[in-house]
Amino acid sequence: MIDDADSLTVRDLLEIGVLGDDACLLAGERGVDTEVADVRLAADMTAVEACSAGDLVILTGHQPYLVEVALRRAYSADVRAVVLVRPSAGSYQPPSTATISFANRLGVPLLQTRADDPLLVADSLRTAVRRPEVAAARLLNAVTARLGRSKPDPRSVITILSGELHVTCAVMSADGTAIEGVSPPGLPPDLLVGSVATTVELPEGVAVAVPVETDRTGHVHLWLVSHTRGRNKRWAETVQQISQVASWALGNWVAAERLETERRARSRGSLLAELLAAGDDVPPHLVQQAVLAGWRLDGWHTGVYVMPNPPAPNCFDTAHTERLRVELSRRGLHGQLVEGAEGWSFWLTNDAEPPQSQHRELTARLAQALGASTLVAGVGRPHPGSSGVGRTLAEAREAAAMTGAAKVVHIDELGVRRLLSMAAETPALVEQATRLLEPLTGVEDGQLLRTLAVYLDEESVTSSAAVRLKVHRNTVAQRINRAEQLLGVSLLNPDERLAVHLACRAVRASDE
Repeated sequence: MIDDADSLTVRDLLEIGVLGDDACLLAGERGVDTEVADVRLAADMTAVEACSAGDLVILTGHQPYLVEVALRRAYSADVRAVVLVRPSAGSYQPPSTATISFANRLGVPLLQTRADDPLLVADSLRTAVRRPEVAAARLLNAVTARLGRSKPDPRSVITILSGELHVTCAVMSADGTAIEGVSPPGLPPDLLVGSVATTVELPEGVAVAVPVETDRTGHVHLWLVSHTRGRNKRWAETVQQISQVASWALGNWVAAERLETERRARSRGSLLAELLAAGDDVPPHLVQQAVLAGWRLDGWHTGVYVMPNPPAPNCFDTAHTERLRVELSRRGLHGQLVEGAEGWSFWLTNDAEPPQSQHRELTARLAQALGASTLVAGVGRPHPGSSGVGRTLAEAREAAAMTGAAKVVHIDELGVRRLLSMAAETPALVEQATRLLEPLTGVEDGQLLRTLAVYLDEESVTSSAAVRLKVHRNTVAQRINRAEQLLGVSLLNPDERLAVHLACRAVRASDE
């Protein structure tokens, strides 16, 4: 568990890197969880004997007898640990096997680090132990200075934090993809769900997650995650505070990159095409590009494909795209809209799987947004994760191609439409349909047959057919009566109504 104590232990000093990158524990692991109260330098036996309980002793002399005296003093006076400083150059006599064994028997930590000046080691340790706020300020200054001298992209930020704080870092999207760096092992899946900085215990240390970039709904697209092996609460807070400063630099980088991405708006279509082509295995570089484009890839996505019916290649420009975006927003549909060669891809994202009933409300809103335009739309089922975007948009495109007389069609409604379409394209049925409807061919310049088809598509509702045909309802009623007389059928008879409806579908499919 995270250590709530303010004091640092010998283990903390090793794990947070204050002893240096080359520091190691030679012996006495049994005593590494004791708290350090002060740091002393000792060059001879007199200085060693002056050490008291809670001290950490840094030996500037390496004589074997002095190391053993220091270990005995540590054991008898409750001194926390003995540190040997190995010079970067020159001679050095490491402790013997007997000395290592002696330290293990006593349970006194014997540490070794590499440095040219033991005074610098003592200063760093004493500041960390006695004045942790000063140590934190020094680290903050160092990180801020390095960030100011470099481009604050993910790789640079990770390099700076790793070097100054001795932590492992990763820039991660909300779905857990490591865009840069390596994700800490054992990271809880729900760590990147909230919208505030979070600290969580891991099997090996502590993870600190800081939000980098948040959209207008409060959802965090990008996180900076730091993993420190130390469990001290004060140190975890220091890592979090410095990570927040680094996250601001990263946020500026994201804003600059997004501005550049917006300048290449046309490339969004290419990015979506790559995302769809990737299928279930979306590579990290595509996730990064999607995040920079402002796309949310985690959560549950419901895709919509909007296209002109009949096709109108000249309608795909910035003005049409913006008008469509405005109409969707007015109906409360805030999602990603990407212009393509034949239509627009649009998707909405929810934190949890939306209920099945939601698609009816979505279909109604889409119909209102499209209004009286020639645009039609298909809606896919909700699918999770980055690969879910491609799945739901593929279903939406399939549904859009089968809208027929409808304005908006959900993929789940295509079962009946497919059956009707297959039946209407059967050669034998087309032949019988043409023969059945022959009495109406050419009558009133084809208006009688068109009225009959629309009337049946609108479930025999005269007023609905009149709206689509833009005529008075009485005109529709008169035309239907005349069509029944010419065909010799009664549309009140379910069998005859179905037969005439299939015939109208077959003739229309044949003409198309």
